[in-house]
Amino acid sequence: MVGDLRAAQVDLAEESRIVRQLRQPAQLWQVRAAEAMFALATGELGRAEALIPEAFSFGEGSLPDTAIPVYELQQYALADFQGRLDEVAPAVRDVVAAYPARAAFRCALLHLDARVGRTREAQQALNELRATGFSALPFDQEWLWGMSLLAETAVLLDDSDSASALYEMLAPWVALNAADHPEGIRGSVSSYLGILATTTGRRRDAEKHFDDALESNERMGVRTYLAQTKYDYARMLLERAEPGDAERAGELLESAKALSDEIGLLALAERISDA
Repeated sequence: MVGDLRAAQVDLAEESRIVRQLRQPAQLWQVRAAEAMFALATGELGRAEALIPEAFSFGEGSLPDTAIPVYELQQYALADFQGRLDEVAPAVRDVVAAYPARAAFRCALLHLDARVGRTREAQQALNELRATGFSALPFDQEWLWGMSLLAETAVLLDDSDSASALYEMLAPWVALNAADHPEGIRGSVSSYLGILATTTGRRRDAEKHFDDALESNERMGVRTYLAQTKYDYARMLLERAEPGDAERAGELLESAKALSDEIGLLALAERISDA
């Protein structure tokens, strides 16, 4: 969560070397799932597409209660990038139903519903979570990952009340990386503070958060979320419309589109074209 991904990848490479020698399915699953997690975040989507089912082949029999949700949620992230969420929606709903104690999975379902236009369902669920101060999401290793999904959900729904509450809760963790091993790495918390600040009209704060997020996501090498941050930053600037904002937004959109095309972020590329 501190965002030293390169050090983590060095450690993972050494772990992979040892695991290949041991050839034990549970450890092979752990390594392959982590490699898939990194591939999704760094923009190696073709590699992730191969690694996700490979990891599952090792984990399905040895660690099913862990491997099944990781497989489905990694497939969800990949589908979200590629603009084919309808294909994975039933599996995500099944995972949420099968693991009711994992509240972070419910955050993924809210995000899914908001993405595919089930706004009434997403808003109702978000209202229920906000009514209890989002306390249903335990403050554990999954908290930042789940909160990043809720942040995007609130923004997709244009829910300023939820956005304001989530901003205050996430603000103390601005320097961290939103991740849940090995479900996923979702990039700098600053980027989520940026979109929440935009939704609540705090555009000066949003500008600072986006600048920090660009630096953090670039440093970490999480290119999928770097492209997203550039797009979100550009949208804020276009909404603010101060002198120089349109030019800066144009540069960010051009850069985000080039990166999206390179990586294969089909859904983001389409949103950029519509901006």
